[in-house]
Amino acid sequence: MSAQQLDVKKSWQAIRRHRLLVVIAAVIGLLLGVAYAFIRPPMYSAAALVVLPPPQVVAGTTAGSQSIDTQVYIAESGPVLHSAGQNLQPALSTEVVRERVKAMAVTDDVIRIEAKGTSARESVRLANAVAQVYLVFVTTDKQLPGDLGKRTGARLLEGAAEARGGSMLIHAATYGGLGALAGAIAGAIIVLARARGDRRLRLRDEIADAVGLPVLASVSSYAAQDPSDWKDLLENYQPTAVDAWSLRKTLHHLELDVKGGPAGSLTVISFADDDKARSLGPQLAAFASTFGVTSSLVIDQHHQEPRGSVALDIYLTLVDRTDPQLDGERTTRTIIALSAGTVTAEELARLAVATTADDRTIDGIVVTDPDPFDRTIGRVAQAQRRSGSRLPTLLTGTARRTR
Repeated sequence: MSAQQLDVKKSWQAIRRHRLLVVIAAVIGLLLGVAYAFIRPPMYSAAALVVLPPPQVVAGTTAGSQSIDTQVYIAESGPVLHSAGQNLQPALSTEVVRERVKAMAVTDDVIRIEAKGTSARESVRLANAVAQVYLVFVTTDKQLPGDLGKRTGARLLEGAAEARGGSMLIHAATYGGLGALAGAIAGAIIVLARARGDRRLRLRDEIADAVGLPVLASVSSYAAQDPSDWKDLLENYQPTAVDAWSLRKTLHHLELDVKGGPAGSLTVISFADDDKARSLGPQLAAFASTFGVTSSLVIDQHHQEPRGSVALDIYLTLVDRTDPQLDGERTTRTIIALSAGTVTAEELARLAVATTADDRTIDGIVVTDPDPFDRTIGRVAQAQRRSGSRLPTLLTGTARRTR
């Protein structure tokens, strides 16, 4: 997979992840577009047709001397537009008339004069006024360019009688749609600009590649804010089927799910400000007891339960993001718990270095609350992924606990 394909995929994921911002920008664009439509109401359009006589044939030639392009130029000239605007009530300036009037050659002998107005009556009157002034200019001896001041026999073929357009609903829908599209594009650009400077790891493959450790599982976090919530977690935790499988798979990988086996211990390291990852240790402790593995939770060297005959001690260790320091007993197993989109590769590597310096071996990573659009698993070597092999992905850890 090329780098460009990866960038497009990550960009699309960023837009989907922040789709609320894009939707808000689109709604703002929609409202601005509708407001603009009311400020600039829809224009009605009416047209008048002027027919010119057949061109006079000059002796010795087979072609006439009449130029339809010249006639169109005269119909759109300043004097004609100025006179037509002054003949209206209320009068319109030459600039306004020039914006609203368009003359075009329908055939070699017919000119179509189309005019726009804020009302049907105004557009009809403006089209007829321009047509009448044009006829005066080309059928009298007024001073005009060349020999066009002589009588040409031009006449009004069809005066403007009805106007079309002017639907406020269509007008508002058009500008509202354009505004929504522009807003969505602007929102997407803002999202991509923010995502470009965001170095936090969101995909499981990115997390695994940052320190060369596999992602053992993905689990939904438990929202605990006060001591009563933590007590409820330890006493009444009931994970979903997906989370239960992920937790069991984690303990099995660490060889800590054997009933009646030797006592084991596990250190769960997470960053102190990662609220979604702090609950993994208590979740493992509560879940282990459901299949016969008695466990205790140790926080800051304080056991939450009596020691007794405990088969599994789980130590919850919180470290500082900028300067991780590990204290406490060595355990048989060590894992890192983190939530998607909370740490950078540098911060995770700094934690791995501190763990290694403390003579500990990290057995894997557990991701809490994975990105809902993450289709990676974090257990395939980077070299193997680059070779082009694609493995089926089980998207785990996306189910949410119901209380």
